[in-house]
Amino acid sequence: MNTATSEPNPHGQLGSEPQSVKRNHIEDYIHLPAFTQVLSHGDKPVLHIPTGQRDKLMALSTQNQRFIVLCLASEYRSTGWFNVIEQGKRLKLGFAGAYTCSLDIMQTLLQQHVYEKDALQLQKTMAHERETMAKIIQDSAPLGWLNGIVAHCMQLGSSDIHFEVRGDIAVLRVRLDGLMRLVKHLPSRMVISGLSAGYTVLSQEGSSSEVAFNAGLPQSAMIPMDVHGQKLQLRYQSHPSVGGFDVTIRILRTGKASHADLPHIDKLGYTAWQVDQLKETTQSAWGGVFIAGITGSGKTTTLTALLSLLAEQGQRKIISIEDPVEYMVPGVSHFSIQRQAKGSAHNPFEAAMMAFLRMDPDVGMFGEIRDRISGQMAHAAIQTGHKLLTTVHATSALGIVARLTSQHIGLLREDVCNAEFLSTLVYQVLMPINCAHCKVPALSALPVSTLVEYEKYFGLDVSTLRCASDQGCAHCQVPGLEVAQGGHAGVKGVKVCAEVLALDNTILSLLHQGQDLQARSHWLGLRSSGFDAEDMLGKEAWGHALYDMAQGRIDPYHFERTFGSPAVIARTRQLQPLVGAA
Repeated sequence: MNTATSEPNPHGQLGSEPQSVKRNHIEDYIHLPAFTQVLSHGDKPVLHIPTGQRDKLMALSTQNQRFIVLCLASEYRSTGWFNVIEQGKRLKLGFAGAYTCSLDIMQTLLQQHVYEKDALQLQKTMAHERETMAKIIQDSAPLGWLNGIVAHCMQLGSSDIHFEVRGDIAVLRVRLDGLMRLVKHLPSRMVISGLSAGYTVLSQEGSSSEVAFNAGLPQSAMIPMDVHGQKLQLRYQSHPSVGGFDVTIRILRTGKASHADLPHIDKLGYTAWQVDQLKETTQSAWGGVFIAGITGSGKTTTLTALLSLLAEQGQRKIISIEDPVEYMVPGVSHFSIQRQAKGSAHNPFEAAMMAFLRMDPDVGMFGEIRDRISGQMAHAAIQTGHKLLTTVHATSALGIVARLTSQHIGLLREDVCNAEFLSTLVYQVLMPINCAHCKVPALSALPVSTLVEYEKYFGLDVSTLRCASDQGCAHCQVPGLEVAQGGHAGVKGVKVCAEVLALDNTILSLLHQGQDLQARSHWLGLRSSGFDAEDMLGKEAWGHALYDMAQGRIDPYHFERTFGSPAVIARTRQLQPLVGAA
């Protein structure tokens, strides 16, 4: 927010004139006026600032031999502030105005002048001894910056960091409570230096797709990092885009979790009916529990909750094979494998699964069934009497079967579609939860024409529906994050909305014959309760979300962003308007 305190001096004259200078305050880097160089810092500063004020005050040159003064609010109109203006006057520079800024903006500008020299030093020492490199890493400004960004985003409560670099400006965003939130804008040069150092210097051996950072190529790597004493793995993925490139970093905590830190299946958002189904099938002696969902839908969290449930009993040998391990569960032997760079002939996942079969386990957790090798290993594990928990990329619970029997994975329908192989099929999404302190009646926030469709097709009482408030409140908004555009920002936390498919002989027979649509129709036909009831028999994930909407937990706006409009759902699922509905 810009706050003018007085009128500017149009002639840029000094002396007593700065008393009437316009002063603006800057909180975001993108609002910084265009400048060509920093006059007061670097190896050969043009204007000199006392040592005690060098991290609080600076001068920036603009076009046409003019300059601006930037400082923290505490230094505005200080002796040093006036002195910098007088120095500019003696050099025949025109004074273009004064600005105060946040500490973050000041530190960003100051760090830029360390980065270029520091990045070159990192590159020159790549061939040096590891001891020398360790010292350089410890003292590296780019790596320190990256560490600070990760720490800051963790403090905000996010585990997903998004950099969008375009031209001279980069955008830093995080995903929090299921929504993308703007953290701040940064100079692209700083972001590139930090990401380049992190990728090139810190990537685990064998994990990076290329030897060195290259913004023009899709790149991936695993980057270990220690933030405030906590061991982390950063899953790094980048891709060039029009005008720049994007980087997504997933923060994975690799330290051993206490029982209190582990997810519990009855706390994730599943209904009591679904929890009972999951517990019953997970604790059975054989078969596979397959969980599907998009990236970031909490699949691994659900698997870990089920795994910790089994580990509490202490009567089974449990082994997990993950890429990498996200939660360390007491009582579970974790095999953390390292994904290999492209072109590598070695497949550590296959080796780990072969070892799994030879180590006499009772239960296995495979992080993901992603290809023919992992599919064959999963089939071998289940066929030899092991309980298996794993994830699959599919767009529905029944879609798991189509995925497993696709050309990419290559299992046979006759091997998959039987009760010995399939124990439970789950599809889940994460939905933002309305803040309990500021949610508002949906009738006051959305058009009646939109809401009546929920009554018409699903029988919901629209007077019970609630929306997230547009701006949120002190209970749900995080300081330092910009409120999401488009409203409906008043959310706090996320919850699972899921389809837990209880398989019967009819469904298995139809799937075996390749009649997937008929199998889905049979499943949906088992529904005997309304969409405002907790019983999830015969209901897909959107049906679970409708139940949460009826309880005021989920905003219809977020429902439609995820699943589509009621009319579209009704048409694709052949639902007829309810008799007597408005």
